[in-house]
Amino acid sequence: MFTHYEKKVEKRFLRSLFNSFWNFWTSPTGAFILAVSAIALGYYQFYISRPILRYQTNTIKLISSNNTNEYDVDVKGKKYKDLYLTKVYLYNQGEQALSGSDVSHLGHDPIRIEVPQDAMMQHYNLDNDETTNAITAEVVPYGEDLILNFDFLNPDYQYVVNILHEKPTDRIKVTGSALNVNKITRAISNRELKNWLILGLGTIYILLIIHYVVKKLTKY
Repeated sequence: MFTHYEKKVEKRFLRSLFNSFWNFWTSPTGAFILAVSAIALGYYQFYISRPILRYQTNTIKLISSNNTNEYDVDVKGKKYKDLYLTKVYLYNQGEQALSGSDVSHLGHDPIRIEVPQDAMMQHYNLDNDETTNAITAEVVPYGEDLILNFDFLNPDYQYVVNILHEKPTDRIKVTGSALNVNKITRAISNRELKNWLILGLGTIYILLIIHYVVKKLTKY
């Protein structure tokens, strides 16, 4: 049981705590934190509400002339002593579907895989095992590039292309433009994006709170 005095002390403490919180959030520091949070949340919601195209590449060496191989790799009747396979994954990580009709046209900036000439590409194909079944898609050569045609790329759908090339390279990338798509960039998950956002804002908030507390203490 609390005594009458203890109850008064508790009420005074709670009132003081509430006043401290109120004073902080109504101070310039608190108002700045609320404003930054609102802007960051609004931008994040706007960002994910559009089609967001990401890609990643994964390369393995299918056969090496440095090894003693008991198998051959034959592409279109030609055997290769050295050959690499790069898988290119294109995802829609936004909340809206992207229609193929919204992609920039040939001669402008279509969605395409850029393969460096020195990679010496020998073959390519759509990976039907890993491409989302619901997509109607095809890969079309366009000079040294590969155009990615599709009907719709819904959220979380993926488009996967296999590329066989003789020389190693880390410069295979996906580029192009489409309606409501600013830029195609290397993949980052929504979880990673949220973590970076929370980490960045958290660091700013902690520094601002420390500054606020130190400023208050120096007044006494």
